[in-house]
Amino acid sequence: MRTEEVDRVSVGLLAELGITASDHVLGELERHHIVERRRGARITYLVVRSKSGVALGLLPLYRLPRPFDASLAPENIFEGGPATTGSRLCSAGGAGGYRNHLLLKSPIEPACAADAARALISAAREVASAGGCTQLLIPDLDPEQARWLAGFETEALAAATRDKAVLPIAWSDFSEYLAALPRKRRWQVRQERRAFADSGIVIRDEPLSAVAAEVAPLLAQTQRRHGDTADPLEAEFYLAMLAMTPGSEVRALVGYLPGGPVAFSVVHRRGGTWAVRAVGRDYAAPDHSQYFNLTYYEPIARAIAEGATLIDFGTGSLPAKRFRGCSLQPLRSLLIPASPTRER
Repeated sequence: MRTEEVDRVSVGLLAELGITASDHVLGELERHHIVERRRGARITYLVVRSKSGVALGLLPLYRLPRPFDASLAPENIFEGGPATTGSRLCSAGGAGGYRNHLLLKSPIEPACAADAARALISAAREVASAGGCTQLLIPDLDPEQARWLAGFETEALAAATRDKAVLPIAWSDFSEYLAALPRKRRWQVRQERRAFADSGIVIRDEPLSAVAAEVAPLLAQTQRRHGDTADPLEAEFYLAMLAMTPGSEVRALVGYLPGGPVAFSVVHRRGGTWAVRAVGRDYAAPDHSQYFNLTYYEPIARAIAEGATLIDFGTGSLPAKRFRGCSLQPLRSLLIPASPTRER
């Protein structure tokens, strides 16, 4: 096998790898590229090929300046683990968003998959080391990706599994969803739905691109509430980029009172899979039920009505998500030493 570096990912490369929903994957990679370049990152795309030149895998490598996405801070991923040394973080396959974009050819034999993934990480270590990084973060691997990279577990400086909340849709309407919850949870959900109905908040389902500027201050409020530095202009840029993801219908569920929006959630709708990717609220508004309704109940009710099969609620606030019926999927992260050697 041999590896090469490319500046951008093409539709042709994704087609060569047999990647399904290639327009969506390319859109995600392009969005990360624009956002991270704006923040000062250096981005390289590593491709591994067979001796005959057939593409076997792709790995984006992000050399991120500080401050970087808090979800990628090793001290946040690895409880009690080491922080990165130096001023830059090299992230193999992840740029935030709780998904690793290590992609291998489909279909591919298991032994070949492990060899291809190992070659990509070895190339990433070389690039990271040459760029002044002493450590390489490999974040948020799904179970299949984690199997490909199991050989790196023994040399990891830190390793951790964090969970992502997902909700398989198995009901014909919201009342069936409610009936499937334990009694105590049903009572609380009914209380929150009733309070929301009495609040006077009007929900509009709108393209995110049309309301990004209007709801950005709410996102900035929520980010600051959770300890992140944010301002409305940065929040607006983030939402505008989120709205541009091809292959997905990106909608905002916005709750309005007469003075303007008081809460919102962003929902990616791609085929049968929906994903809640951003939420914000006005903490001066009197009714707190808006958060749970716009983050959970409205997406669930609308996903059921429109025939979706799964909602991805991401990481964080897992007790609240499990309380509302979500199951957990593991994401594995490794922090390994950077190395100048490359396996061939």
